Amino acid sequence: MSTMLLYVQIETQLIYNLKKRQMKKTTPWAQFTEYIQKNVALYQFRNGIPLTTAATANFTRGELATALPKIPYMVNIILAGYDKGTGPSLYYIDYIASLHKLDKAAFGYGSYFALSMMDRHYRRGMTVEEAIELVDKCITEIRSRLVIAPPNFVIKIVDKDGAREFAWRESIKDAPTA
Repeated sequence: MSTMLLYVQIETQLIYNLKKRQMKKTTPWAQFTEYIQKNVALYQFRNGIPLTTAATANFTRGELATALPKIPYMVNIILAGYDKGTGPSLYYIDYIASLHKLDKAAFGYGSYFALSMMDRHYRRGMTVEEAIELVDKCITEIRSRLVIAPPNFVIKIVDKDGAREFAWRESIKDAPTA
């Protein structure tokens, strides 16, 4: 199971479903994300088989690297997916098109606090309930330590059942204290 923690700006869509079992979180460059989303769908339409999460991550990295000298997109991407043969996977692609496969990921100002909580409490094979508990700890840590704490978080899950929105955390009362 891959779980993603995300601060959501009220009017900006930052998480995009690429296909049934893949989800991508990106900084606000909607046109780049839509380009990737449409090309992943086009590949499946032309070839009759979907791209794996690893192939989608490599395609995204390649397109970002190609665009870098011409149109330097300042995007950071977290790509989560679930493939029937390999299970869950999580990739981080930064603005200079370097690609890393990770167990856990975050970016932005809150990532310093979220990653420290994940380093302390994350373990492979967590249940959905345990993962949500960890996400709530991350939200609580971000809200208590960040000077200007984000007001809204959305929790989305990617697993064998597909990519879906799980819950919103709209106020400090929504996330239990650690």
